[in-house]
Amino acid sequence: MADFANWSLQRQKQFWMRLALDLIGSWNLTAPNLSWLGYGSNAVFKVNADDGDFVFRLQAGGRIDADSLRAELAWLRHIAANTDLAAPAPLPTIDAAAEEYFASALNGALPPPSLVYACLFRFIAGEPKSSARLTLDDMRRVGQFLARLHTAGQFEPPPGFSRPRLNASGFFGVNSPYHAVDKAGLISPDQAKTLSQVAQRVQGAMHKLGENADAFGLIHSDLLAKNILFEHGRPAALDFEYCAWGFFLYDLAPLLWQLKGERAADYPRLEDALWAGYSSRRPQIDEHRQLLEDLMAARHWASLRWLLGNLQHPTVREVAHSLIAARTEELKSYLDDGILRRNTPTL
Repeated sequence: MADFANWSLQRQKQFWMRLALDLIGSWNLTAPNLSWLGYGSNAVFKVNADDGDFVFRLQAGGRIDADSLRAELAWLRHIAANTDLAAPAPLPTIDAAAEEYFASALNGALPPPSLVYACLFRFIAGEPKSSARLTLDDMRRVGQFLARLHTAGQFEPPPGFSRPRLNASGFFGVNSPYHAVDKAGLISPDQAKTLSQVAQRVQGAMHKLGENADAFGLIHSDLLAKNILFEHGRPAALDFEYCAWGFFLYDLAPLLWQLKGERAADYPRLEDALWAGYSSRRPQIDEHRQLLEDLMAARHWASLRWLLGNLQHPTVREVAHSLIAARTEELKSYLDDGILRRNTPTL
């Protein structure tokens, strides 16, 4: 692991490309050609083949396990088969008899358990928009999309369905997908105290929402601008890696959190538009809207843990120390008056 974590960005990307070229053979594509779409916590490629266009995702096994990956893909298959929502549709491997939708391989260069998982999805056509280009109409449509995901997109999970449960204890506890040990010593005792106080405050907000079926279910939980495409104004959601059982209103938090930092001048109107779109399909009470600030603080807290869990990535490693310090100060301000103000960049 130490060797991989200290590789240059170029060397890491070369490594992932070689793995991708090996694993793409688990799908019976004709003349596949791979090109990079993105490299963050996962390696993501566009695949052009005689059979069509696809998206190929590789994930290190230390971040997920087979059961949780299988559950993500089961939900995506349900969405594709039972709704008109635009989301990644996974494709089965060449071993159709096994009804498997991912491939895996061992590679000693990766940290224990030295596993990599690969998934192939149908390509979704559409235009990505930076947060700076999102319009009020875009925000309303995203709100409507999320409302439908929280209604028509829900299903009775099959046996063995395993996704994180992001209630108060599941979000902040040791079993949280955002739990990461501070092996690099990047969080001081004073910062740790701030994070603990934020967790306590947010847990109170989560208890107010409750976990009944109207408030809690399957959510995307990472719908930033980079994970949205638009085709003729219709949004599509990408990258369900962090999907979980969670508070439906938390699904509004990642995009609002991003806009807090990148569209501060017109943020109130953008929040109004997202809320209007969402509540037009899933009526909400005003009291719950006030909890959005707490849910955005939860997202801010999770972003710090994400940094600790991705120090092997060269870009993250370069900025983690300063970014953790700055974001902790922003959370201190939130504790003062309940408002999250952001100046730190979104990775």
